[in-house]
This record gives sequence, structure tokens and C-alpha cells, in this order.
Amino acid sequence: MSTETNVGMSPAALEKVGVGLVCSAETFRGCSIQLVRKNSGFNGLSTNKGGEVRKIEVKSMATNYKWIAISSLVAIDKLFFERDYWIYFVLLPQNYVVMTKGFPFVKRQLSFTPNDDSITALQDWMKATRKLGKISGLKFLPKLQLKFPVGIDAIVKTLTENPADETWRDSVIEIWQNKAGWKRLYAASEDED
Repeated sequence: MSTETNVGMSPAALEKVGVGLVCSAETFRGCSIQLVRKNSGFNGLSTNKGGEVRKIEVKSMATNYKWIAISSLVAIDKLFFERDYWIYFVLLPQNYVVMTKGFPFVKRQLSFTPNDDSITALQDWMKATRKLGKISGLKFLPKLQLKFPVGIDAIVKTLTENPADETWRDSVIEIWQNKAGWKRLYAASEDED
């Protein structure tokens, strides 16, 4: 079943197609992928041959949505405080997998808004919410909706047409596309030591 005929499917079905594409891309990259239970705050663990682990949250989109939702205190906590938390955006029907470092990507998106202290305020809120939950026994069920000033399609277009663009360098690491096989369209340059 081609994804080109599936863009009108339900969000749950769309997400399953996205997770399937991410698993395929990670396997192609030589990584082992393990799907995890829903309450972990992410969809899967990817481990490369060097032992580096990525905690991957998959966000699948059939059109150029400019927002995502991160649900649960666990997932929000991982987004803000874990370095190995990645968000993979899957764009259908183009079959793009955009691999981003979670917190740096969100921070970069928020940098385009006039309120530049929002990251610090969000981190303080997370710390206070965690602390209150521990000392009170209360269970919080937050949902963080992040509106992006720059859509994922626009980022893909910018980086594939101009790979030297430094705007997204520390947050968008790779862009892959599956068209009769996987092809890497973009890779962030690494600092030379």
C-alpha cells in the first residue's frame, strides 16, 4: 500500500506508517531499533554500531503542519532534560524522515519568536511540576503544543537546496527520503577538532 494513497488516513494510522518508515530508515543506517511501551515518553530506542542511543519520538504529517503536541509529563521531561531525545518528523506522501535533536530543535524554533526567555520559563515550570508531583503525590497530565514559526516542509526545502545553510545545523541532523530505496538528502556538518 503506497503512502501516496494514504495521506487521508486517521492520525493513528498515519503515525503507524511514520513509525514503520523510521524503523526502516534506522535499520538502513545500520542501527538496531526497539519499539518501547507508550508510557516511556517516546516511541523507540535506536542504537548505532558505536553504542550511541537515540530515544526517538515520531511525529508523522500528511501536510505541512506547523505544530506538534507532546503529551505526558514523562515525554515533556525527556524533551527538555535528556540529550539523547530526538524527534523524527515523517512527511507523507514524500516519505521524508527529518531527524532532529529534540530540545535544540524546539529551542531553535522558539528563537524565531519575540519571547526569547520562554525556554528558561518552560524548564523552570518542568522542574517545579516534577517537584510538586513528587512531594504531593499528585499526577499531572500536561500536553505541550508547540507551534513552529518555520514548517518542516520549509526546513526540508531550505536544507536540501542549500546544505551549507547554518540556521538549523545543531538541531536538524539528517534528512532521508525513501523513493525506491533510502537516500540521505542532508547531513549536518560536524565541527572539525
